[in-house]
Amino acid sequence: MPKLLVFPELKDHGVRYGRRQIDRLEAAGKFPKRVPIGDSRVGWVETEIDAHIAAQVARRSTIVGTLGSAKNRTLNPSQTLPKAD
Repeated sequence: MPKLLVFPELKDHGVRYGRRQIDRLEAAGKFPKRVPIGDSRVGWVETEIDAHIAAQVARRSTIVGTLGSAKNRTLNPSQTLPKAD
């Protein structure tokens, strides 16, 4: 049985969004969907949250034009950019 995380536990897994932002991201398909666990209580599947965070980390430096990508690195004179294949 999968472990469900309640909202305060999301922070322990690296999620720093507020409730409203999570609502927006879920509606846009950019965050794992919540699971109803009571009349006024929801949770998120722990493995889905961890996979979402891992995917965000994996793609952070591959998006051209974002911080961390080779295009936006500031180089000092002794550094060179890696050659593009």
